[in-house]
Amino acid sequence: MEYSADPWVQRLRDGVPPATWPVVVAIVLTTIAGVLLLVAEALHPDAVRQIDQARRGFIVLLVPLALVVSGPWAAIATWLAGRHDRTVLARIRSRSEPSFFLPVVTRSVRGPDDLPAPRPTIWTVDHAGLHGWARGRDAPVVEVPWDRVRTIDMATTWVRGQRQEYGIWIETDRGHLVLRPRAALTRASEASQTKRDVLMRVLRSLRRELAPRD
Repeated sequence: MEYSADPWVQRLRDGVPPATWPVVVAIVLTTIAGVLLLVAEALHPDAVRQIDQARRGFIVLLVPLALVVSGPWAAIATWLAGRHDRTVLARIRSRSEPSFFLPVVTRSVRGPDDLPAPRPTIWTVDHAGLHGWARGRDAPVVEVPWDRVRTIDMATTWVRGQRQEYGIWIETDRGHLVLRPRAALTRASEASQTKRDVLMRVLRSLRRELAPRD
């Protein structure tokens, strides 16, 4: 498997969530920064008024509030993603031994790419193909055997006149499937463009290694 030496790829191969403390530290620091900025504004109203006269007051007020709100929001999103993922992972491990785990965002950028509910939150890869696992279900809700897969590439769309990647495009003999990877198991945030590209290459290499040969 390509990129198997990368720690974050190893965790997806083994189905192991990353440590929680870096996220907790980032959330705490973000919230503290927002609170400190709000306190500074309250203690220095004259400076805020001067900035407001320069028609930039909304930025001064918006940034601290955004920091204060984003901290708790990120904490709740991370907690929910972790809870759901651990439940799904337990069901997967009780029924199969996958070679790779791929957490995904449930909604795509384009409506035609969306799968019917219940949408998978974690995809697994093994010798049979790809399997989409959803919350509250004891078996995969979507299965794509390797013999149906034609190509694996990057999904792209036009944004403001520029072509941008937004997921992994899997062409099958019955249409296509778009996966939008998350950054890691138990994380709600979407994977970066660099990680999406790596994961696309990982899926290609897994197909070469695992797909049955005639």
